[in-house]
Amino acid sequence: MLGIIGGTSLLDYSGSDLQKKLVQTPYGSSWIFSGEEFALILRHQFQKGPHLINYRSHIAALKLSGVDRIISFASTGSLNPDLKPGLRLVPDDFITLDPVPTIFNHSIGHILPEFDIKMRKQLLNISPDTKDGGTYLQTSGPRLESKSEITWMAIHADVVGMTLVNELSISNEMKIPLAAVCTIDNYANGICDVSISYESILKTARENQKQTLELLFKIVSSGI
Repeated sequence: MLGIIGGTSLLDYSGSDLQKKLVQTPYGSSWIFSGEEFALILRHQFQKGPHLINYRSHIAALKLSGVDRIISFASTGSLNPDLKPGLRLVPDDFITLDPVPTIFNHSIGHILPEFDIKMRKQLLNISPDTKDGGTYLQTSGPRLESKSEITWMAIHADVVGMTLVNELSISNEMKIPLAAVCTIDNYANGICDVSISYESILKTARENQKQTLELLFKIVSSGI
């Protein structure tokens, strides 16, 4: 079964044809919206900020629901003036300088986290207007980044967010392949002469929700 992780762009979505259930896991409990073809989890459930999300519980809940592959939708800020808000990107690499959660707290385990190549190609076939490749840089949040931080980040990455690397790492540790769609909801601080705030990011994400839902339904119907 396909698992979908929804972020800011799907914050208010809970499809009427989906069954909501609370899944208990060894790491906590998470709400899942289940259908016949996919299971959806909203990462910010319980209004959790990025630094408080129980990533291990969310991924474990998807796995316990029968999910064997995951597409993650991640809201991002653009580090490149040419990547305008409203566009989408399928990343092929990432950077993070912050600690990443792990399931290996009582044993030794090492993984090489990477976005699934096959699913990346499938996503690009489904949505050919989406940018192929790019580096996602994760910060811990919840604060936004300073202009000097963004100047440094723009040298090394294309978009910045606060959640995707954690989800990729935990998914790979649980042996679930994952690919991602980054929705570009704002320019990062200082990239363009535009003032940003969480409220402005949320406003743009909600304006783009229709496009995100259309892509979600295309992904589900494609049998990816």
